[in-house]
Amino acid sequence: MIKDIKLVLKDLNQHKYIYVLRASILQFLMTTIGAYLLALLLKVVLINSNIPGMATDNLLSFLTNPLTLGLLFVYLLLLAFLIYLEFSLLVEIIECKEAKLGVGLFYFKERSRHFFKSISGWHFLAFLFYLILTIPFIEFLVSSALLENLYIPNFISGELTKSTNGKIIYFGLYAIFAYLNLRFIYALPLAVTKKYNRFAVSLKESWQLTKGRKIFRVLGFGLVVIIITAIISLLSAAGISLAALVDGSEKTFWVETLFLSFVWGVLFAGRLVFKLAFLSYLLKGFDPKTPQKLPIRENKKQHRMLALTGLLLLIGGINFTYNALKASGDPSKNLAVIGHRGMLSQGVENSLESLEASAKAGASYSELDIILSKDGHFIVSHDDNLKRLTGKNITISQSQAKDILGLKIKQNGYESHLVSFEDYVAKAKQLGIKLLVELKPTGNEPDNYEQLFVDKMKELHVDSSYLVMSADLKTIEKVKKLDSTIQSGYTISFQLGDFTSQKVDFYAIEDFSYNELLARKAHQNGKKIYVWTINSKDDIERYLETSTDGIITDYPTSVRKIEKELAANDSYLDYFLRLTNLSWIEKL
Repeated sequence: MIKDIKLVLKDLNQHKYIYVLRASILQFLMTTIGAYLLALLLKVVLINSNIPGMATDNLLSFLTNPLTLGLLFVYLLLLAFLIYLEFSLLVEIIECKEAKLGVGLFYFKERSRHFFKSISGWHFLAFLFYLILTIPFIEFLVSSALLENLYIPNFISGELTKSTNGKIIYFGLYAIFAYLNLRFIYALPLAVTKKYNRFAVSLKESWQLTKGRKIFRVLGFGLVVIIITAIISLLSAAGISLAALVDGSEKTFWVETLFLSFVWGVLFAGRLVFKLAFLSYLLKGFDPKTPQKLPIRENKKQHRMLALTGLLLLIGGINFTYNALKASGDPSKNLAVIGHRGMLSQGVENSLESLEASAKAGASYSELDIILSKDGHFIVSHDDNLKRLTGKNITISQSQAKDILGLKIKQNGYESHLVSFEDYVAKAKQLGIKLLVELKPTGNEPDNYEQLFVDKMKELHVDSSYLVMSADLKTIEKVKKLDSTIQSGYTISFQLGDFTSQKVDFYAIEDFSYNELLARKAHQNGKKIYVWTINSKDDIERYLETSTDGIITDYPTSVRKIEKELAANDSYLDYFLRLTNLSWIEKL
């Protein structure tokens, strides 16, 4: 193991210029042309489905359309081919070293043939299974440039970890996935090197290569990671020191732009070197022969250095332009902080105590969920079935209000009782905090459900400063139609493409689907955009630098505290740690 680590590091050092040059070109092509082809095909899929974007409200109609299903299959096939091609070329780069790459028409023809043979039939499902399996660990494993920003949406893990049983399921699945990732870690390198292997066969071979004590060989790569991290840390420290020396604490536009480009360069180079080192290390696991060292002619070395410099200037120029726009952007100055179901760290979700804690924390709004009982009363609860908080198998939409109001609810060591919407609004008025009301239709509502809600809002004399939203698009659009003074919003847990409705006043979008382009489109159309559920320090800091109009969080106190910290700690070191999600280091 140690011998292989030394060989990998020595090989990287000896051929660093040609490796970085060729791998940079490949990464650049994958993240531009490859990503463009995928985006173009996705647009074709959406156009043929007659929807501007795919979201939870239209997912069923999307998946039941034979044409869109066929196009979606083509999209997944293209994604799989690009990933296969990327790793094939990375292996080619490592194996050829200083020799000329045999990448021509014949190469792509052969690779295409091998790819379709590898994933033909049910083996395509095995490949998709493998990709899904790697998603929770993409940032730790060697992954495609096309998948580096993919992760499990926070709302899935967040909901699971709100209960003890959920935590057991979540961490249990995480442990199983981690184990399977280690056992299948050789699958993709095997698939692209053993050209006639079916993908399921590659999975089986990887399982054998990590059997018993052999699995510890993979963990040995941690030493390589430590060395690469140390080098990147030294480069980062030099860049931070230079920026601070030149600019002090002023953070002028051009220095900030250059600094953003520098951070991008560090992350780009780090991922590239890590990917090459990890792949090289894995290749030695099933193909331990050491390739013959090829002498590097001095003139070739100089040419490659010039070519690498030219390429980096090209990529750097594009990145500089992007970061110039980013540096000139205007983060939201009046950010709304919205307590998610009140404040979970100080009480049971959607309880009066949680509402009071949210108000004391300085939240702009407190979010709550309401469900209609069988006899037409709005009950404050996220779940229709009350078993999670009460321990009793009672369904709100099938119960009389008098039978469920006042029921004891428990969560995270806190106790409270189930309350009506009327009592919740009365308490909010007393505390002087505005509400963000989320309608949770269950399918058991009467036809006049939306009218009942509008009438209730008028009865409670709720002013137009309150916000109302729902994940059911038809429901919230009908509410807006019945009363145009209500500030209505669409709750989006998943979205691809553009917004599916322009009839609402704001969007509440899950972190996974948020991006600055969507925020810009929303603002251009006069809409606001809120993002949920943002809880970690790194995520809070990141969103405070964006143009989002508000953050929905379980910890409103943390958001207010971090806002003050960012205003006080504005050095380039702080900026770097925030950009790289390493601000936790300051607490060590």
